[in-house]
Amino acid sequence: MFKLSKEHWFTFILVVLIALPNIFLVAIGEDSIVISNIKKTVYLAFSIAYIIIPLVLVKPKIYVLLSLFVTPLLVFELFNVLNFKAPSSEEMVATIFYTNYHETVEFAKSNISYLLLFLTILLVQVYLFFRIKRSFYLHKRLKMLVFVYAVLVFGILFLRDYMFAIKHNDTNSFAKNLLIANDQYVSKLYKVFPVSFYYNIKGVITGIQKINSYNETIKDFNYGAVKKDTLNIPEIYVLVIGETARKNNFHLLGYHRNTTPNLSKIKNLSYFSNVKSAANLTSLSMPFIVTRATPRTNTISVEEPAIINVFKEAGFKTYWLTNQPTGIGGITGFYSRLADSYKSIAVSVDVAKFDEFLLPELNAILEDTSNTKKFIVIHTLGSHFRYNFRYPKRFEKFTPTVSKTLSLNANNVSLKKEFVNSYDNSILYTDYILSEIIGRLENTKSVAYMYYISDHGENLYDDDREYLMHGLVNPTKYEIEIPLFVWKSDQYTNNYLIKSQVLEQNRNSRISTVNTFHTLLDLANITYKDERLSKSFANKQFDSLQIRYLLQTNKKVLKLDK
Repeated sequence: MFKLSKEHWFTFILVVLIALPNIFLVAIGEDSIVISNIKKTVYLAFSIAYIIIPLVLVKPKIYVLLSLFVTPLLVFELFNVLNFKAPSSEEMVATIFYTNYHETVEFAKSNISYLLLFLTILLVQVYLFFRIKRSFYLHKRLKMLVFVYAVLVFGILFLRDYMFAIKHNDTNSFAKNLLIANDQYVSKLYKVFPVSFYYNIKGVITGIQKINSYNETIKDFNYGAVKKDTLNIPEIYVLVIGETARKNNFHLLGYHRNTTPNLSKIKNLSYFSNVKSAANLTSLSMPFIVTRATPRTNTISVEEPAIINVFKEAGFKTYWLTNQPTGIGGITGFYSRLADSYKSIAVSVDVAKFDEFLLPELNAILEDTSNTKKFIVIHTLGSHFRYNFRYPKRFEKFTPTVSKTLSLNANNVSLKKEFVNSYDNSILYTDYILSEIIGRLENTKSVAYMYYISDHGENLYDDDREYLMHGLVNPTKYEIEIPLFVWKSDQYTNNYLIKSQVLEQNRNSRISTVNTFHTLLDLANITYKDERLSKSFANKQFDSLQIRYLLQTNKKVLKLDK
């Protein structure tokens, strides 16, 4: 048996230093990967395996030297874990690329404790570097122990992911299940420091390339948009994109529980009873909300600019506020960064970052008087699964609710009551958020509207099929029947009385998410080339008996109306 020397202990100290973000995540994190004691143990074992495996290949002296390059990333990761209780996301890592020198200096000044932490860790590493001899190496038996430990951890976790793929996916293909298992396995690496930084930086670089390619494609595209009138008071138009909100759980739309106590009291609010999403996944649905793409003309989503550009052409300053961590290279990333001003408060869908934190950002926009015409997109986290993480404690009206330790893979019909209660609380919170947005717009005394629509709905063990969540190839009505509300200020109604009246007339008409682009612009009295007023339900020409379609998750088109 070999004897542990001081160099061994120095190496151990270094391993602990590098593992600090993972250790703190286990101690205080809210992310689903560490949400139970079993998950905490597995996560720590998994992260330690990745941190120590290089010691099989390199001497500890070289290992210390390599760790010096990780130190800035280590402190960055610690900042995210300690402040947000979650690992850094692709969006957070992207701030490194988008932050300029002055912003970096300002951040350092306001977070002096992290600067001191960086210097402390760096000094410890330098000390260890000089204390570990160049000739020192791990004993062969210790190297073998490290290797076997890592291989066992990697192997057991991958086998677990493969068994999960077999159980939860309708395929007998070994190769397909292997790919599914690999995706599950890699998704864990996005949350294990320092491996996570490789995947996040890779995602950011790829995403920036995709955005640049998209911008190059649309750079010469022009809608020829023109505002058809000139008003002598400010105009503020807001699109709120909800998440996983289904029509069936809104009291205003017929639900037995009072989940909309605030909206029910608001005047000038139109709500629509026959609205269907053109897709049942956010990534597929988003283009149908903010572009002219339809399920049958889906390529338009990457060939034309989003509605942001139409408003810009018509003289509006544009804003995009989001609480959605959608990824830099995702389709939403293409559209959101077209705005004159982009602000993300997103952390992770696995932690409780409430939508109300978007309200101060909205206040700042409304208080800015440098431009009298504004178009604002607000992308909320809404009712995204884990529902009980979407609202503060004060909105826990319906009980009992889902346990905080419930993971994303939960699928237990015996918890139906808890799921529904938690979901209804998230709708109750959405009611609050929308009423707060409306109140702020009303106080501006401007010509304003707020248009709220959800990207898709959700299954909540509604029938014998016992489906939960969304994304089925053949979606249920609960996945595609969605809420839609349009509020208008008194000043708006005074200027556009006919549009307001037509909205009310179409409350029960067939409406789809694909009508959003056309209706938003018609409501703003903006005209553009090739406009189709038959698609605006604020217009007398609206085709109230239109045939609606849905783009399935297998990319086939499904006809929704006869």
